[in-house]
Amino acid sequence: MVAKAGFRPAKGVLQIRYRDDTLRITYNQYLDAFTDDYYKVVVFMAGPDRPEIRETVSADEIIFLDLSRKQLQGLRRAARRRIARIIKRVKPSVILAHRWKSTTIAVAALKTLELRDVKVFSVVHALGQLQSMSRRLVGRFFLKKQCRFIGVSEAVRRDVLAAGFGFAPEDVLALPNGVAIDKTRASLFSREKARRLLKIPSGVKVVGHIGRLVRAKDQKTLILSFAEVYKKLPDSCLVIIGAGYLADALRSQVKALSLPESAIIFAGAQDNAVRFMPAFDVFALTSIAEGFPRVLLEAMVCKIPLVATGSGGIPEVFAAEAKLCQAGDVAGIARSLFEALQLDPATRQKQVDAGFQRVVENFSSEIFRQRLLGFVQ
Repeated sequence: MVAKAGFRPAKGVLQIRYRDDTLRITYNQYLDAFTDDYYKVVVFMAGPDRPEIRETVSADEIIFLDLSRKQLQGLRRAARRRIARIIKRVKPSVILAHRWKSTTIAVAALKTLELRDVKVFSVVHALGQLQSMSRRLVGRFFLKKQCRFIGVSEAVRRDVLAAGFGFAPEDVLALPNGVAIDKTRASLFSREKARRLLKIPSGVKVVGHIGRLVRAKDQKTLILSFAEVYKKLPDSCLVIIGAGYLADALRSQVKALSLPESAIIFAGAQDNAVRFMPAFDVFALTSIAEGFPRVLLEAMVCKIPLVATGSGGIPEVFAAEAKLCQAGDVAGIARSLFEALQLDPATRQKQVDAGFQRVVENFSSEIFRQRLLGFVQ
């Protein structure tokens, strides 16, 4: 446990996470929405104490419960008791619980303490998380009176409402991630430095991608699509930043395509990966499932042309007239990548300026803050 010294304000906000998932910028996004007269606490239920988290998360107090998988299954008595003790001490006026286990444990703790006036705001990050019969029953009969929901996109919000918990539409908020525009742009590497660090050959056009190497992101289709582009543009390469359980399978796929080693660069996971975006000429996201793609907003802030599928919450990033690819459509994605790499300077500038302005008007961190506070207060 880590706490900042000094006077503790009377109001508190408690953010509960299952474990550190490396997307620490989202921890701060929710914390920074609250003014400094709130005492801000983040709890990680699973996982050991991590010094690098303390260095990057802007909380007054960070607690690592380090609960085992067994303790987070079944009735979760140990987790409930420990969260209840934290709630009793911190006295939060707002509890933000990310994902299902955090939500159910937080509500159980409040019921243990008989605190009926405090609500848990459950943040749902992905589609299809609440559809099982067991979760429907828990949602309707256990969560409803003491919980409201936040979906990270309108698509996720509709998914929550369809789960059958009995919530009114006004009890579920669609709250897309926001971007600190000036801070993001100030953090970027120069194009030359980013390319040097990523070991990109000089003079090539770059398709960039940042994401976990998991099935939902469908990098397999991205690689197949880029292979088609490479036949026409051998002075191009694909850079994939990220790690995940499919890393070895994707590397094997590249070998099977007999592409030169310089054609597809696996850069691994990178801290604050947005810094590398100036290296890219096009950013691609070929997901088959997506709650809300913050990474596309970051690419728009970096003024990079986009190629994306229309899965999940992705269309909400774009203007209504945007042309999106069909998930899994290798030929269609390849065609869009080729066209984006061949844009003339004037058309490219018009596209990226429009994208940047869309973020300013719809997805800034200030807009996120106003919408979140309007809902929880």
